[in-house]
Amino acid sequence: DVYKRQLMHIAILMLILVIAATIRLLPLQWGVQLSEFDPHIHYRVTKHMVDNGFFAWTSWTDTMSWYPGGQNIGGVIYPGLAASAAFLYQIANALNLAPGPILSSELYHPLTADPVFNFCVFFPVIMAVLTVLVIYFVGKDFGGKEVGLFSAFFLALSSAYISRTSLGFFDDETVGIFGILLFSFFFLR
Repeated sequence: DVYKRQLMHIAILMLILVIAATIRLLPLQWGVQLSEFDPHIHYRVTKHMVDNGFFAWTSWTDTMSWYPGGQNIGGVIYPGLAASAAFLYQIANALNLAPGPILSSELYHPLTADPVFNFCVFFPVIMAVLTVLVIYFVGKDFGGKEVGLFSAFFLALSSAYISRTSLGFFDDETVGIFGILLFSFFFLR
């Protein structure tokens, strides 16, 4: 009986994680692309870090951003998102889990030949699923397994959180909210 209850609990948690990922992957019907302006800047910084090292952004002037002199990236961009994505990309690439080039004609975007671009497009979905898992553990610590499941379910379906972690919205909130919840979890422990 205890085994069946634990199995049901794990199945419900996995279903919540699948729902969280599926909802955030819905923009895939319009193709693999970054949305808004900031995600493109963060992608370029991430790409620069992957190609030139983590501290290369400090002295980098991106001549492709602002005409005519470029943009001094080291002075205006916070490196947290780009460094997190570059680090996780390096791990995924080492484990052969990084997405490769996407060459499908209906989902084609000129940058989809770049695996770092594809990773940055899917990065918010990955971080959202991890954040839903973290809030499950926070809720579980506060009120038991049921509270953990409800917490995860509500975050998975939160429209405010979905809008900031949907496919292609590669911005600071993806790492920020995850970091805040993870810090709170470890602090409470």
